[in-house]
Amino acid sequence: MKVSVKSSISGHSTLEYALLMPIIFICVFACIVVFLILYQKAIVQNIAEEAAQSMSRQWGYNPLPVEELNSGVYKRETYENREVYWNLKLLFSEKKKQDAREYIEKNIKGAGLLKPYNSQVTANNTVPDTTVNVEITPGLPAVLTIEIKAAYMMPAKNLLRLIGIGDCLIIKANARSLIFDPKDMINTTDYVYQLLRSTDLYQDFIKKIEPLKKNLDRILKEQEG
Repeated sequence: MKVSVKSSISGHSTLEYALLMPIIFICVFACIVVFLILYQKAIVQNIAEEAAQSMSRQWGYNPLPVEELNSGVYKRETYENREVYWNLKLLFSEKKKQDAREYIEKNIKGAGLLKPYNSQVTANNTVPDTTVNVEITPGLPAVLTIEIKAAYMMPAKNLLRLIGIGDCLIIKANARSLIFDPKDMINTTDYVYQLLRSTDLYQDFIKKIEPLKKNLDRILKEQEG
């Protein structure tokens, strides 16, 4: 009995396709999963960096009165109703940090292609929800650090379970930004100076140096004459 060469080649091709197709499918599937994970990582990292850069600047300002806009001089009374330079209120920055956490948690929901992880899916409920940490390190300049830990559902979780991979994906991101603005430092210095001028210590100091000031003015007038 003779077997044609054409039938033999066709049989080999079918066998090769049968062996290679699952491998090709697995490679394509793995590439898609890796792409989705890297894309979600980039989204979370971008949120952290944008939040750090924007929140290292001033936010929460009340509008300036027209007279202050025209004169360029900020009154102490209006400073007390507005945010001032970070370094001046580091001890009272908890409200800022809480606002930052709420802002990031709000913006991170629904961002990207992966779905947020629902801890109620598992029996033990040990997987943490998305957490955001905002810290300020004092200094000149101060440093604002944002850390994000987000939990997402693994893409194609049912297939991944077959090979022992869990259904939760934890993505971490962190960003740092310097809190430094010369304009705000100048405004804050002016604010501190106005606070000092309103103290009794400052008034006593001015009274004590008043004779010296008069003598200096007299000497300068004599030299001009």
